[in-house]
Amino acid sequence: MIPRRGHAGVSTSDLIARPITLDPDPFEPFFISQGFRIGDLILLSGQVGMDEHGNSVGQGDFDAQADQAMRNIGRALAAAGSSIAQIVKVTIYITDMTYRPNVFQMRKRWFSKPYPADTLVGVKELGRPERLIEMDATALARGRIER
Repeated sequence: MIPRRGHAGVSTSDLIARPITLDPDPFEPFFISQGFRIGDLILLSGQVGMDEHGNSVGQGDFDAQADQAMRNIGRALAAAGSSIAQIVKVTIYITDMTYRPNVFQMRKRWFSKPYPADTLVGVKELGRPERLIEMDATALARGRIER
């Protein structure tokens, strides 16, 4: 079989999905991976207002939960060899659209131009009743974002 070549000249048969591991890993009890690094692309699971030991953070406080979710994203990206500055796409799930202005402020606090591609989704509820926001991210491990 002849390996197919992608646009960057990388053989698709050479791609390996490497799991991102943390210690401690608050996702372990839930049978969820933090995410995967596939070549120089990182795909993260959704992050919430939960500390590294699995304790809820910021009950009833949207901004505290959003900032904790971003810290968790940063921690997972660091474990994969990347950083928040390398994020190219986020999906943000919120339980109440009245938090939209808070989302805009969170984006200003954590991201810089060019801002990541972004999808904001209103949902009825998340994994636990106290969760107000969940975010997943896609980032580069190497390379750069033109600024």
